[in-house]
Amino acid sequence: MKVNEFISRAKDEVGDIVINCNTDSRVVIARYTAAIAVNFTDWIGKTIPWVRHETARHALVDNLRCESIQDHVGMLLRFAALSNAQPNRDDFTHTYREVSLIRKLFTEPAISGLNGIALCAVLESTSEIFIPDLARRAEKCGCTDFTYTDIHGEADVKHSNAFIRALEAEQAMGYSDPEYLIEQTVKVAINLIASIYD
Repeated sequence: MKVNEFISRAKDEVGDIVINCNTDSRVVIARYTAAIAVNFTDWIGKTIPWVRHETARHALVDNLRCESIQDHVGMLLRFAALSNAQPNRDDFTHTYREVSLIRKLFTEPAISGLNGIALCAVLESTSEIFIPDLARRAEKCGCTDFTYTDIHGEADVKHSNAFIRALEAEQAMGYSDPEYLIEQTVKVAINLIASIYD
């Protein structure tokens, strides 16, 4: 299966998850914050040492620079606070299993590079679905500062395209059964989003 087909299927599944969600908006934002705030940059950092293609390395480093310079962690935490949706113990517990499964994607150096690039490609690509939804939910919660969702809405298209190109390049770097690895990572990423919205 081609990379674009994996991404297209992921978008369809995430779209269904978001559309069919009946969970309270504050809970969704809190769970998202618990799962993503400090973890996303960690996942990027854990991928960088193991990627084999320079295109993949460049996409990761460029994204990490943006995350750092613009303080995306602080931006998300402020977004959650202004939505009265700071995560609590229940929110961390609810997403713990899925976050733990993502950490396991990086325990085998021989496949960590492809796993990490696939994870980033799915999350960045599907963000065009869940980021606008988070903005709508935050507005209902009284949020008045949409810097987080505005920046990610603009930047994630660029990052999504970069990660798709990176994944196409990385999968050709001698991995054993790369399609299987990508498929499994796509499932883990979608399950994370499902846990946020269920």
